[in-house]
Amino acid sequence: MILPPLVDLHCHFVPGVVDGARDVDEALVQLREFDRLGIHTVVTTPHLAASAVHGDWRDGIEAAFAELKEAAARDCPGVDLQRSFEFRLDDPDADLSDRTIGLGEGGRLLVEFPMLAMPAYPDRMLEIVLAAGWIPVLAHPERYAGVERSFGWIDRWRDLGALMCVNAGSLWGDHGGEAQRVVHRMLAESLVDLVASDNHARPHRATTVREAWEYLAEAGCEEQATLLTATNPAAVLAGDPTVAVPPCEPRQGWVDWLRRLVTGG
Repeated sequence: MILPPLVDLHCHFVPGVVDGARDVDEALVQLREFDRLGIHTVVTTPHLAASAVHGDWRDGIEAAFAELKEAAARDCPGVDLQRSFEFRLDDPDADLSDRTIGLGEGGRLLVEFPMLAMPAYPDRMLEIVLAAGWIPVLAHPERYAGVERSFGWIDRWRDLGALMCVNAGSLWGDHGGEAQRVVHRMLAESLVDLVASDNHARPHRATTVREAWEYLAEAGCEEQATLLTATNPAAVLAGDPTVAVPPCEPRQGWVDWLRRLVTGG
């Protein structure tokens, strides 16, 4: 198997922002590991409420990222470190007109629903993003409480034009049984567009897209692994169309057993 040029569109390395890296050194540990694993394009996506897109909180994030960017240029010159945000859709009147908040230059915006819960009108929240001229990239759709029994919403979100970006760890159960069942069903029905790490630079939240690529490739889905962790993420950053990912039903059995044995999970 040949490793493609991996891209991670969703991680939390800006120091001191909510539950991500606590300081620059902690972020650099992960960036060095990413570099070693062949993940050379990294978009760090600190949490930002849509209601706070302007103001002191945003200014603090920008200052912390500038510090990290300078340190990474010295310490990890092989990594192209970029900054976007993981926008919490908490305000239907939020100003999303700032074009520097997206993923690269491609007009895509990483968004999440508040509190890992399904909102009353999830399609309306995404329509607000679309109306502002963005293509929403929904972070970890498999993790929202109750999504398994409301699985039809995923088709609805994609019909609206949103892209689905699942967490790598959900593939093997890091986020619980429901998330794993949902993400495997999404793969089987060609409903996943991207896989990202959601790495928080903490020992228990340090998954990488390299692990996701290996998991899928070793489970019989190498083509899909490359589309999800390299081809489509690069297209998102460039503003190019993403490629439809063929159905994939990973052979779980021994792969999941081996991962649990190694990690102790």
